[in-house]
Amino acid sequence: MKNNAVKIIAACCGAVIALSSLAACTGGAPSLVLKKESTTKAEFDEEAFSREFERTSVPESEISTAPDTLPASESTAPAEEGTTEENTEKEEESTTAAESLSETAGEVITSLTEAVSKVTTTKKTVVDTKIDKKETKSDYKYGVKKIDVVSTYYDIYSDGSKVQTDKKTYTKYDYSGYKAGTGDLLTEANSNKLKYASQASAAIAAVNAVRKAQGKDELQADSNLSTAASVRAVEMAYSGKVGSTRPNKSGYSTVLTDLNYTVSKPMELTCKGYSDGASAVGALKSGAGLDRMTADNYKKIGVGVAANPEGTLYWSVFFSE
Repeated sequence: MKNNAVKIIAACCGAVIALSSLAACTGGAPSLVLKKESTTKAEFDEEAFSREFERTSVPESEISTAPDTLPASESTAPAEEGTTEENTEKEEESTTAAESLSETAGEVITSLTEAVSKVTTTKKTVVDTKIDKKETKSDYKYGVKKIDVVSTYYDIYSDGSKVQTDKKTYTKYDYSGYKAGTGDLLTEANSNKLKYASQASAAIAAVNAVRKAQGKDELQADSNLSTAASVRAVEMAYSGKVGSTRPNKSGYSTVLTDLNYTVSKPMELTCKGYSDGASAVGALKSGAGLDRMTADNYKKIGVGVAANPEGTLYWSVFFSE
């Protein structure tokens, strides 16, 4: 349509050019208007105009009919390279690549989701604690049992597993089976007389200090009383029983009989847990103990000291006339 209009305009321009040429040859434009004397109105000669227009017009046969569409070279948008089949193949390849990329992304997301879910579901938490205790018993002496203990500590997790957190070992003793007589204890008692001689001497000095403070005579250390006191200290240390009654249920004075000692009116004070003689005497003089250790009739003193397997010291102090 646009091309037709252009060519029609070109034909009109050609007619004008022809008229101009004619005017140039004749020395003026053809007379299309009849001149009259009056200057107020011109009269148009229609027949003359038609004849002149037909003579100068371009024949219709010379006007070519242009196609409605512009040539490919004049198209406003360049054609895509390649044939339709090639373009279709490229589109299919692009679609396939996009689908493949989408599937890969989906697989990655699924894997990540499963990993996060697995971490979340497998996270363990401590729900309880447990102590496994193993005890190994062995004979020690005088019927006393030695017990080696191994305690293992665990954290129990929500999935049923357990993790060790600590381990402790220690030794304890079972004194309930103690069974020994004076003869069984005598060797250790004599050994302790030497081992704890300084502690025994400190205790005797502390007793005499108390007596002196009350105007009483000092007591003399007696070896037999010290031996008897040492036996008593050993049997208290291994039986765990402190007091005037021996582990065999007899009274404390029977130890003198066992040792064939003749003693007039013996008296005993006992205690445990004190590391030196002064502290032990300080505990012994509490209550009725003070009156007993400061009695006028006592002239002799013997002190025995023994340690149990765990290191606790036991004290026995004998007095006699």
